Amino acid sequence: MTRSQNNMSFIKTSSILRGLIVSLIILLSSSIFLGVIISLTNITSNSVNTILFALNYLALFVGGVAASYSAQNNGWLNGGLVGVIYMAVIILLGSLWTPITISLGLVTRVAIGFAVSALGGMIGINAV
Repeated sequence: MTRSQNNMSFIKTSSILRGLIVSLIILLSSSIFLGVIISLTNITSNSVNTILFALNYLALFVGGVAASYSAQNNGWLNGGLVGVIYMAVIILLGSLWTPITISLGLVTRVAIGFAVSALGGMIGINAV
């Protein structure tokens, strides 16, 4: 094994952190933008929830791309971990306002978050 192959690890913490920060910045900026749109229009709450879920998963996808692009190996794993950590952060922040109830819906959202960011990771690794 060459020295460069020996130093390649499966999980790159700095890349996962980079992907997580990218995801959170996208979510924050899109939430602010959505808040401005809501205050200027008469959008129903069902539409807002749907848009917020879509923005959430878009942020996860882009974070997975950023993490795997930075890691340059194991894109699905690095991207997927961004999704799991991101969802944990969102759930913990949400628990400040409402209590956490572990349910099938919550587990499904975390699994979808992992899958979306892992898919972003697979695409990001192939963009290198």
